[in-house]
Amino acid sequence: MVSMSYDDGKAAAVNEGREVAGVDLGEIHSIAATTTANQSIVITGRKARSIHRLRNKKLAELQKLMSKCKKGSRQWKKYKRAKTYILGKSERQLQDVIHKTTKQFVQWCVESDVKEVVIGEVEGVQRHTKKTKRKIVSQKLSNWSFGKIRKQLAYKLEEHGTSIKAIDESYTSQQCPYCGRRKKSSARIYSCSCGYREHRDVHGSKGILSKYLHGEIRYLGKTQTIKYLRIA
Repeated sequence: MVSMSYDDGKAAAVNEGREVAGVDLGEIHSIAATTTANQSIVITGRKARSIHRLRNKKLAELQKLMSKCKKGSRQWKKYKRAKTYILGKSERQLQDVIHKTTKQFVQWCVESDVKEVVIGEVEGVQRHTKKTKRKIVSQKLSNWSFGKIRKQLAYKLEEHGTSIKAIDESYTSQQCPYCGRRKKSSARIYSCSCGYREHRDVHGSKGILSKYLHGEIRYLGKTQTIKYLRIA
């Protein structure tokens, strides 16, 4: 299979929107975003995660079978071909999921008059992760397909005249914008002892937006609406 990219010569549309959207990329929810008007969207990433898990399970089974065969034997080659097929199939499935996810998000941006998108840079998280946990976190991060999502978002948003930037997202999902306390939350709702409560991923996206707009994490006001979408 040969893949080619080219410039179609079309000029990007003029974007007259006024909104800026902060975007938090994740594993359970591929994209969570909030605009300066406090409109939010959450797109589930469970479909991509299930594809990853099934692929890893099948690859592990085949690797176990290959370990029992002589390398280069007929049976070993058969299992190797099966691994190549599984990898190719899962890659196509993931590309389809990412395409649908980014398409839905870009459509929401158009409907919400978003002119600028700011994405949290995951490298900041990796730098601040303890070495004892870095291997586990890195493995999860590799499954989130951040690079592929960002690449597709970049050219799809450009089509609508929407710019995209990245900032260090360190502590944006941990720090309370109300009182400044930091805590890790595994629950769906981020809650602080000061009384602040917010959807965990929306909270992260608002932290990224605040950090971009003000250089620090501040309370941006009450979330007006949250639109939930999933990939069938």
